[in-house]
Amino acid sequence: MTQPKIYLASDNWTPAHPLVLKSVVEANEGYAPSYGADLWTIEAQKSIQKAFKSNCKVFFLPTGTGANVLALKLSCHRHESIICTDIAHIHYQESGAAESIVGCKLLTAPHLGGKITPEAVVKKLKSERAFGKHSTSPRVLSIAQPTEVGTFYRLDELKSLSKLCKEENMFFHMDGSRLYNAVASMKCSLHELIEASQVDILSLGGTKNGLMGAEALLIFNSDLENGSDHQQKQTLQLLSKMRYISAQFIPFFKNDLWHTLASQANHKAQEIASLIKDTPHLSLSYPVQTNQVFFIAPTSWIPLMQKKIFCYPWDLEKNEVRFITSWNTSEDDIDNLKGVLAKISLMPA
Repeated sequence: MTQPKIYLASDNWTPAHPLVLKSVVEANEGYAPSYGADLWTIEAQKSIQKAFKSNCKVFFLPTGTGANVLALKLSCHRHESIICTDIAHIHYQESGAAESIVGCKLLTAPHLGGKITPEAVVKKLKSERAFGKHSTSPRVLSIAQPTEVGTFYRLDELKSLSKLCKEENMFFHMDGSRLYNAVASMKCSLHELIEASQVDILSLGGTKNGLMGAEALLIFNSDLENGSDHQQKQTLQLLSKMRYISAQFIPFFKNDLWHTLASQANHKAQEIASLIKDTPHLSLSYPVQTNQVFFIAPTSWIPLMQKKIFCYPWDLEKNEVRFITSWNTSEDDIDNLKGVLAKISLMPA
């Protein structure tokens, strides 16, 4: 019997959770007002506000890139700029959407374990401001939590970045496409993370953690609400049948289902990290803190892995491979992976 391939390419590959699908079916009964005036959207907004202990403005959107674009478009003008790391999603994995649609320059700083430091932000601010009107005016600091390599900013690190943003009159944006994985690993609440970071605007994920094409944007700074309803429409992120997106967030936040799903993914990532540590000639690139696992492998082993495992070679110059676990990564997947790695480790490195 042929062993099925193991799915570790992305948490975007995973199916939607059954409770989420059930909520969509239930929302499909009868007629409902369009463009977010329905009861499901109102209930979902309240659920999110309760979880974050904030009266933040909540938008439901179909894509994570759209959430980032809308967040940044609300936060800066065309002569201003956005500081981020050199591996930020908005910089190298969103097809230049921020620069194309927002019209602002991205100023990148080298990451340290996926993160940007206050020192790196200050250095970038000084260099960009040195020529006055001949340069852009940095207006936004954008970070990903967790980072693009699966590490997370500690609460004290978030506080330091937030303090710097306030001192420099900058808005603080957080790309939280996998925020639930970070919060579950940090053993804090969504409210505690936002209270520490004091972010002005948050791109809140959903699709990567069991939802079906459902994302959100949370505005905590009321100064950014002006024109936000119109901007949602202009950035092509306003759906007429909004109930099918917002309904998914109701079971997601009920009984903290988001936490259960993220914890499951994180746990499986830890199991995989242990397998990699125990396999000769494999070495982890970064600490495994959420559901992303990056590791270095011998060149000849990578195509052998890809015959059995759906995964991405991440940095070919370093022979780096990425595994991502999901809410439905199973014990069978882990056992099968253990067998694959055991066989591959017998091959010449």
